[in-house]
Amino acid sequence: MQNNQEVLLKVEHLCQYFGDVKAVDDVSFDIKKGEVFGLVGESGCGKTTTGRSIIKLYDITSGSVFFKGVRIAAGKRSYVKAIADAKKEYKEKITAVGDSAEKTRLQAELDKIIADNKAQIKIANYDQKHCDKEYSKIRVKEVDEKYRPLIEKASGQEKAKLQAEYKNELRKAKKTKLVTQIQMIFQDPIASLDPRMTVRDIIAEGLVIQGEKDKKVIEEKVYEMLELVGLVREHATRYPHEFSGGQRQRIGVARSIIMNPELIIADEPVSALDVSIQAQVINLLNDLREKFGLTILFVAHDLSVVKYFSDRIGVMYFGKMVELAPADELFLNPLHPYTRSLLSSIPLPDPIYEKQRKRIIYQPLADHDYSVDKPSFREVKPGHFVQCNDAEYEKYMSILK
Repeated sequence: MQNNQEVLLKVEHLCQYFGDVKAVDDVSFDIKKGEVFGLVGESGCGKTTTGRSIIKLYDITSGSVFFKGVRIAAGKRSYVKAIADAKKEYKEKITAVGDSAEKTRLQAELDKIIADNKAQIKIANYDQKHCDKEYSKIRVKEVDEKYRPLIEKASGQEKAKLQAEYKNELRKAKKTKLVTQIQMIFQDPIASLDPRMTVRDIIAEGLVIQGEKDKKVIEEKVYEMLELVGLVREHATRYPHEFSGGQRQRIGVARSIIMNPELIIADEPVSALDVSIQAQVINLLNDLREKFGLTILFVAHDLSVVKYFSDRIGVMYFGKMVELAPADELFLNPLHPYTRSLLSSIPLPDPIYEKQRKRIIYQPLADHDYSVDKPSFREVKPGHFVQCNDAEYEKYMSILK
């Protein structure tokens, strides 16, 4: 596990609703630089939606996503709800009070709550729309500081070469976006690749959008990426339908790596592949992680793969994070009933063990009583968090002791 404590990605109270469907509901976690964070749970629990919300494929409903200390996504529904709830609450209070001075005081309190939340909505709108522009300004400044002193000192052909480089880098800096430092490897290697584009065009698309115009630079970069993921240069002129599932997923990996990202969201990158190919792709991601110092959010439902590949694991159920712990700790001390149910479902290639294996069934209504004592996400051990109420917290603490 990485010892680096620098937080690269921080997700706070993330909510992603589609109408009345709460796909992700109040999820919070952070990912440290250089680590692999595994996100597990059954199909439909909100893992993929969490990843897509982080990379801004969806506009989040509420909560915040911070990348490198900058808020790249901000939702507004929580502020709108706070205003509506305050209006309702204070209307009842003001109606019940007879004293005019008290009414004035309560109205002033309500006005302050409304003003504060409207200010937060304004900040959220600005951060959502302008985070990339602010980052672009920083990149332009960095390019200026790097090239201007060099150009002033140079002369002749060297100066002309530096000026051309400066112009090219400046153009790219103006078009760059902070979110491009987060790349995604999609679950379906067939649907995620445009069938009408060659492999060269697919892998190079990000560079072209970023503003790179030198065809030779683009071509060499594409060849380098192909060889890095275990393909050959000749594959660049082919189309996606000419490749196997494993090869297509390697093309998807190359497309994400070419942008030199700091964070990769791997959305079940091996679930659609044969078992033997799964191992190859996982080993490839491991090698790339070591080579480039990547940070990875690894979304999967295969717990054996997640345990092998991840430093920390978050368990999701029905849109909520129910448990979060280092990989070894989670497998050693699973506390939440759903986590224990999930771990009990892992098959092993041992017929004697399989005959004796007892499957734990998770029944939320039977396992929890949240009618009065409501749950919250609590730390039961350094780095080990569980969704529980007061009674469950005491129970988990006694288990750990």
